[in-house]
Amino acid sequence: MYLFLIIILLIISIACFWESKADRKGLRVTLSVTLAFMLTLFMESTAHSLVETQMMEGPILLTLYFLLPVVSFAAFQILFYDIRLVGKEK
Repeated sequence: MYLFLIIILLIISIACFWESKADRKGLRVTLSVTLAFMLTLFMESTAHSLVETQMMEGPILLTLYFLLPVVSFAAFQILFYDIRLVGKEK
């Protein structure tokens, strides 16, 4: 599960990097990749803790394990790279 989540987050990060027209793209992609690894490690440790204490298991855990970080990371990347989803380009 760890590898699958990091691959998804890295794909989002690289896709936003290619779509971006902002300056200092190298610094931004470095920060994005670092945050992808940190978010994956955080979610992995949280998932293990929840399973060990038997607070959450099964489909709810898998949904929160993948859905929460992917949606929040994608929203952050869109804001971070200033990507316009709708509207005219300048």
